[in-house]
Amino acid sequence: MTALLQRFYALLTSAHYRTSPLDLRRLMDAPDMQFAAAVQADGEVAGALWLTEEGGLPAELAHEVWAGRRRPRGNLVAQSLAAHGGQWWAPTLRSRRVTRVAVLPALRRQGIARRLIEQQRQQAQGLDYLSVSFGYTEPLWRFWQSCGFELVRIGSRPEASSGCYSVMALLPLSEQGELLCQAARKHLARDWRWLQQRIALTLELPGDDGDPQLNEDDWRELAGFAFAHRPLEASLGALQRLLLHSALPLPALRAHLQQLLPVMQCVAQCRVSGQKALLRLWRQETGQALSQLDEQHCRRWREWSAARP
Repeated sequence: MTALLQRFYALLTSAHYRTSPLDLRRLMDAPDMQFAAAVQADGEVAGALWLTEEGGLPAELAHEVWAGRRRPRGNLVAQSLAAHGGQWWAPTLRSRRVTRVAVLPALRRQGIARRLIEQQRQQAQGLDYLSVSFGYTEPLWRFWQSCGFELVRIGSRPEASSGCYSVMALLPLSEQGELLCQAARKHLARDWRWLQQRIALTLELPGDDGDPQLNEDDWRELAGFAFAHRPLEASLGALQRLLLHSALPLPALRAHLQQLLPVMQCVAQCRVSGQKALLRLWRQETGQALSQLDEQHCRRWREWSAARP
């Protein structure tokens, strides 16, 4: 191992409790890892930035990730945007995810980390975006925002290790990356009024027009929940808008989403055998509501959701 890599790893270890010997082996051997360092005149590593290549998946596989039928290894942010954020094409784009960033304590707040990230942005060749996933705190988000990143996804539950909500942010580098970022940002802002019922964060998200109408993105999300294997949390906003437009009783969905009954109380009220049976009932009611609204449209999106490579 080179002296530079030793110092690089030592800085990461001192700053991140999750950094492990396995990470060192990945740094040395894995072809999809990139790292950059800010080195002082005496050879000391003042700042360390570690990135992981993501994306470039075939469209057919990206569709399967969106549908909840496949989860290939790696591609944390790219897959999450498809599987939970609704941007099914996200894994087809090429990106780099910031895995770790660290600066010597005595040299913090001098713009070292920001310059490392800006250097990566300028040197990016053939990439559509940079991404990052982190436990949300206001100071940490202000840092990533100052680097040009835009918030595109918020996890529905706090992380067990930190108690923080996991969030994801993108820095677009290409036209396709910008379109993805816009779509993901709009999706989050549009759903935020419903997500706030489950996520204890006070955020002002720009671009939320509060439009309750069902659009094509909603139809895709609802079909993915009803006829594929997408989780309820991924379709929460679209399901809430569906309930506003459907005249059907839909007792299982309304109990959980409008009356805010806990899952196990819904199980008892709906007289089903357990959580899996309740999920099947939610999917069934969603399919019924879509068919009742527009049978032809429902059939088209059902076929798209069920399509396999």
